[in-house]
Amino acid sequence: MSVEAKKVFYNRVRRTCLKHGIEIVYYGMPKAVMAIELIKNGDVVCSDRTETNRPLDIPWKAFHQELSELGYTGGVK
Repeated sequence: MSVEAKKVFYNRVRRTCLKHGIEIVYYGMPKAVMAIELIKNGDVVCSDRTETNRPLDIPWKAFHQELSELGYTGGVK
């Protein structure tokens, strides 16, 4: 996936999370994220983590699709 496409889906996920009160939690260093969770009311809505020592390539498009399937759509623009 291109950098531009990743940015588009990151912004969609971020805006949806802001609208619905979902918290994005990163685990690891800023340039070496090893896991990410989207949490609403203490429950994990979506998550992904790496099994290797390499930084996680965050699947923003998959998170966007999963949030849409769960009914979390739209967002602040």
